[in-house]
Amino acid sequence: MIVLGIVGTPAGGKSTIAQRLAALGATWINADLIAKGVLERPEIQDDLSRHYGSEILNKQGKIERAKLASLVFGDDDASRHRLEYLEGRLHPETKKLITEQLISSEKRGDAVAILDVPLLFKSSWDRSCDEIWCVDACKDIRIERVKSRGWNEAQLGAREKNQLDISEKRRLSTRVILNNGTLDELNETINASWSSLVQRHSTATDTGHCLERSANVALNDKS
Repeated sequence: MIVLGIVGTPAGGKSTIAQRLAALGATWINADLIAKGVLERPEIQDDLSRHYGSEILNKQGKIERAKLASLVFGDDDASRHRLEYLEGRLHPETKKLITEQLISSEKRGDAVAILDVPLLFKSSWDRSCDEIWCVDACKDIRIERVKSRGWNEAQLGAREKNQLDISEKRRLSTRVILNNGTLDELNETINASWSSLVQRHSTATDTGHCLERSANVALNDKS
């Protein structure tokens, strides 16, 4: 099985690329979706509301992600400490579930699994990848995209500062994909890149690497 990591800038188009690859037959392991499920757990909700206070709750008493984000994505030490606490509560269980999904994909005989993990390098998931694709887009385009999410330019910048610089992501990646054009243009690029990926790895004989490397990531996280 080919393990493909997807990284990039916020609003660069990672999810769009992952969706296209899933349509082509890949299995999409979406860390954001997994982490959201972990966040919904009652014990996590209770712990975070005690730690951050009732200001992060909505009228139904559930954590509102936008309110939580406003607390942890900032450019000051207090915000960084709040983010560290949040990551400490969510990341271990999220990593465990990602590992389980990778192992299940391997056992099913899936051809390609996509690791869509925002902090892929920081959390050492790059060690489990056969290739890493980095998607980037110019700042003006990304600012327009985040408006549909209810963010402003300052909020986009705050999230960027909490990630590895895009120049370093590009350097560490196997392939860089620019997403400054239309969806059709992006899909054409992805189709060609997909064909090239499958062709390059079609003769691979190491069927155990994914299980072994994913297990090592989980072990390293515990050490």
